[in-house]
Amino acid sequence: MKIMAKANVSFGFLCLLLSIVVCSSSRYTTTWAGEKRNVARTWCVANPFVRDDKLQRAIDYYCKQPGVDCNVIRPGGPCYQPNSVQEHASVVLNLYYKAHYARLPYCPADVGATSISDPSTGPCIYP
Repeated sequence: MKIMAKANVSFGFLCLLLSIVVCSSSRYTTTWAGEKRNVARTWCVANPFVRDDKLQRAIDYYCKQPGVDCNVIRPGGPCYQPNSVQEHASVVLNLYYKAHYARLPYCPADVGATSISDPSTGPCIYP
């Protein structure tokens, strides 16, 4: 029993170290609002299981937050198409997330989820 407990502790420690290395190496420098920032290579996107009315309320709320420029999802903006609440919410949630250095608490769990896949499509480039 003692050997199994020791092996579990060692495995847990190894997992912790691996997650630190992965998280550290998945950061890059970008320019955001004229300021160089170190941000994670993760994105905050809208949860596909959340209803459109709730996502729309999130868009309305987060578009009023500092660092979130919602002109990109308005007609003529690079992220207007595809014109869906789901897509627009993903853009807005990610803008908010990146405005806060891509820290997990800033991807709201009630409407969003973090992704390691870049959701950028066509002219809509996610920072």
